[in-house]
Amino acid sequence: MLTKIKALLSKGIWQILAMLLVMVIAGPELLLGMELMALIEVLGASTFVLMYLSGIKLLLNKAMTKFQQFEQYSIWFIPSYQSLKQMPELVLHVIPERTLMMSLASIVTLSMSIMYINLLVNI
Repeated sequence: MLTKIKALLSKGIWQILAMLLVMVIAGPELLLGMELMALIEVLGASTFVLMYLSGIKLLLNKAMTKFQQFEQYSIWFIPSYQSLKQMPELVLHVIPERTLMMSLASIVTLSMSIMYINLLVNI
């Protein structure tokens, strides 16, 4: 039993001494390296998210430009941020006329089609 403990400690002593030597020689640099690695991980994740968010923003910007071109002849009132800050009720006046009418016509057509199909199936 004693020989086993001696053998374990003799192997462990060299490992502990090597670790202490590394910590003494490269102490502050080792901790600094660990902090820099953590910083790189955080920056990598935030850059990854920022890259995808900027792509989504560009895609939505293109869609919004097309939508504004579609609604250019209707009443398309977009209040400024300062106006919205003073009067939040102005949000109710941002109603795209053409889109609203197309949505209403689509809903009516779809609901009537469903009613007719339901009527034909139940006969």
